[in-house]
Parts: sequence; structure tokens; C-alpha cells
Amino acid sequence: MNGKSYILYLQVNKCSARLKGPAGINHEKEKRILRKYRLYAAGICTVLALGIGGCASNGASAATETRQESQAASKEETTEADTAAESAADNVEDMNGQDALQSLRIYGPVTKQEDGRLSIDNQSDMSISGEIILNVSEEYTYILDAVTGLPLKEEDIKDGDTIYVYIGPAMTMSLPPMTNADVIFANIPADAKVPDYIEVQSLVTDAATSKSVLTAADGTEYTVESDCNIFPYLTRNIVTLDDLTQGRKCVVWSDEDNAALQIMVFAE
Repeated sequence: MNGKSYILYLQVNKCSARLKGPAGINHEKEKRILRKYRLYAAGICTVLALGIGGCASNGASAATETRQESQAASKEETTEADTAAESAADNVEDMNGQDALQSLRIYGPVTKQEDGRLSIDNQSDMSISGEIILNVSEEYTYILDAVTGLPLKEEDIKDGDTIYVYIGPAMTMSLPPMTNADVIFANIPADAKVPDYIEVQSLVTDAATSKSVLTAADGTEYTVESDCNIFPYLTRNIVTLDDLTQGRKCVVWSDEDNAALQIMVFAE
């Protein structure tokens, strides 16, 4: 009971005592006053009860609104997270696609590190510019003479030599970054056009002219004459234009117009 209700309670009880009196005489006027006090007290109590109820209702409403806002914010954050996850999944799918798996060609002067690994100062527009550590594997990396296509040893590469390297799409986040070398062309003559390491996408031959168009997986096209020199890598097998099927790996030497001069075909 609050202050006002308590005061009214005392006043009502006081009036009740006066009405009884020592002789038990009824006083009509005081009865009416008492009834007014009781009605007034009842009204005050009702108002106070409604006020408390209203505050409680407002508090509950505010709490409900807060919960709704929190749920909405949580839903929005969840939606954003789902969107980011879907985008990341799409990027992973793209990286698993054929374009993402194609090798990138970089070039620049090479330096041998103390641990024997090769470091290239990438000067191409492909991949990250600057120093890149090359992981060279005797089993998976081709080190080729840029003129003959014959294999070289890692020891044949000297500090300061300019090399062309085909690297895989994966690269570490370290500084300097590291990546795997698929093919390295060394012993490059001055002003010579370095051959291309490609994966065959298609070969279309014009029956009327006997000229063929060789298309690489990256979209590069080469014109191939019927008498173009086509030879295998380190075998005595006979290879022809018919062996340039989709997915076949080869090295193409070409002129400035992308007319193939000779093609070296790797075993499947």
C-alpha cells in the first residue's frame, strides 16, 4: 500500500470510529462523508492499479519490441552470413573449374636461395609481382631448354638468368609467397620468342587448304600447316596432328603471327 492509500485508509477508519461514538448514535452526515471517502479511496486504488498495470504493459511491450528488433537483427546477420557463405562456395566452385586450374605464365630473373630453392622476381602482369618462391619437383616439374625442348637440370639455371615459369593456381599467403612450378623454360636467347606450354582445347582442319587451327584451353589460337614439325617428348613414338586431342599437353613454338613452327607433344 502506497502513501496516499494508507492516508485514506486511516481517514476512513477514523470516520468509522466517530460514527460509532460512545453512545452508538448514527450521524447521517458523517455516514455520507464516510461513503464518499470509501468511494474516493476505491477510485484512487483503481487508478493506481491501472497505472501499475499500464506500466507493466508498457514494460512488456517494450521488452517485446526489443526481442523483435533483436530477432530481426539476428535474422539479418544470418542472412548476410548465408549470402557470404554462398559467395564463398561459388568462388570455390570457380576455383575448381577448368579456367582456375590453368597454369599462369610468369617471368623474371631468378635467384638461388641458400636452401636450394629458386626465387623469381616476377615482372609479368600475371599473379603477384615481385619475389615468388618456386617449389620444384623432380617428378612433376619440367625444366626445358627454350630452344630445343630438351630437359635441363635445376643446377643448369644460374643466378640472374631470366626464366619463364608456368605455375599452378595455388599460392601460399606467406611473404614471400610460394607456389609450385609446372614448367620452367631456361636458356632463353636474347630477343627470342619463348614457346608456349598449352593444353589442347580443339583442333579444326580446313580440308580445302589443309591448314589447321589449334585452340588452347586459354583461348589462344595457332595456325598449323600440314608440314609442321610435330614430335614427342623424350620418346620415339610417332605423333601427328591427330594426336592433338582435347586435354593433351604440348609445347608450341610459333612466330609473331602465332603460326606454329614446331610442336612437342607430351605423353598422355
